[in-house]
Amino acid sequence: MKTLYLHIGMPKTGTSSIQKFLLKNRSALRQHGYCFPKLPYQYPFTFQNRNGYFLIGKQYNEDGSRNQALEKEYLKEGMAKICNYFETYDHIILSEETLWRAFRTHSYLFPYLKKHAKNHGYQIRIIVYLRRQDEYQLSLWKQNVKHPKTAQTLPFELRLKQVLTEEPLTLQYASTLDEIADIFGKDSLIVRRFERSSWKNGSIIDDFLDCIGLEHTEEYKELPREINPSLSENMAQIKRFINKDQTFSTEENAYLVQFLRALSPESSALYPCSMLSVDETRALLDQFAEENQRVAKDYIGDGKPLFSNEIKELPKWDADNPYLTEDLVRFFSAVCVDLHRENESLHAQLSETQTELAQLKKELTTLDTTVKQEQSLLRSFRYKLKHPFRTLWNRMFHRSN
Repeated sequence: MKTLYLHIGMPKTGTSSIQKFLLKNRSALRQHGYCFPKLPYQYPFTFQNRNGYFLIGKQYNEDGSRNQALEKEYLKEGMAKICNYFETYDHIILSEETLWRAFRTHSYLFPYLKKHAKNHGYQIRIIVYLRRQDEYQLSLWKQNVKHPKTAQTLPFELRLKQVLTEEPLTLQYASTLDEIADIFGKDSLIVRRFERSSWKNGSIIDDFLDCIGLEHTEEYKELPREINPSLSENMAQIKRFINKDQTFSTEENAYLVQFLRALSPESSALYPCSMLSVDETRALLDQFAEENQRVAKDYIGDGKPLFSNEIKELPKWDADNPYLTEDLVRFFSAVCVDLHRENESLHAQLSETQTELAQLKKELTTLDTTVKQEQSLLRSFRYKLKHPFRTLWNRMFHRSN
């Protein structure tokens, strides 16, 4: 039966790598009857490889008001395109990590998709990767601190408290899966752990391909190795302080973040720590132990715990740690040196341009002299053409003298 694979995240579970791999290997996937479609919709801060974003993407009028009519139009139009793809392919893949949380704010979406699938003769399989709650929240906080769109300014502990108070369902995985299962059926869910030890061949790509019934073979193009480290705790704090100044543009934010990323590995090595103490981490995981156990039993069923219970024995991050000053100095030094180098490069380019300009002026002067000489000769030639007898007489007279 034709199948729509809907990869809904959750966030911070390798979705970008999966999407980039699928986009890069669209041709190879087609050979097996799979399509990772490129859809024509554009959204701010959203890459095209998030091809499922049209399901929930917001649209706005020129006055900044929400255009929900256009959103629904894009949804219907996009699903019509999916049906067109099904005329050629047996399997379609859509990926959008925010669907894990957004389906509650878009309560109409999943029932609509279920009805659409029934009316057009295909099935939907929901793929979700789950990450241990403490690791997920820390990674998401760092991402929101780093990203110019969110520019998080809350300290981690306050943000975690806010989530536990206002958004607890995002961490109650069993409850969320139950809601999805109530719509599509439990058999429609493919639930995987975001833990390297549980992935097929230790690879998130191999594991995802296994979810959709494919093997990772040599026909697929590999992703280039991307060095994109997470921010260290100190570097995340520096960026959080920077976020309080809202005058920075998106480009300026990106400029600063590149240094924070580059310096983070050394920062983490100098001061290995965690935003939560061991006891705080254990207390957090205890809140979700029963839910996690039920996920492992009801949605995975391999007899293993949902997540590893290992907690690294790291000190809790301290705002007074001596490495923060060192990291600040290294960060601002890196920025200043880069600006100095760019300034030196611009000076060198300016000097080179000035040299070239002086040479061009010199050549122009020479050319001007040549042009004047040519103009003089031309005027003489024109005179001779106009007065041939006088010219002849002058020559004869000149000879007689």
